[in-house]
Amino acid sequence: MTRQLWAPWRLDYVRQASEQVGCVFCHEACDGLGTDSLVVHRGDAVVVLLNKYPYSSGHLMVAPMRHTPSLGDLSPDEAAEIHGLTVVALEVLGMLFSPDAFN
Repeated sequence: MTRQLWAPWRLDYVRQASEQVGCVFCHEACDGLGTDSLVVHRGDAVVVLLNKYPYSSGHLMVAPMRHTPSLGDLSPDEAAEIHGLTVVALEVLGMLFSPDAFN
């Protein structure tokens, strides 16, 4: 049986989620959030950003700048950049937090 994960710091997000217009990743990709941006790296076709309401320390997301419904829709260059930046992100997180594992 699955237990529901309770993360009280996410309550603000849950309350406001239905009010958000558009895709947060698209807003981040076009630098539309300005000083509220959580991007830590902007590549050619990919952004690496923090999660505003993380489940754990170091929660990073690596996302394509182009809005696409599936990883299978990525171009070979986009897929390679996502993979490369994910590897770098894991190395950095490993140095900063020394976790036992990543998911």
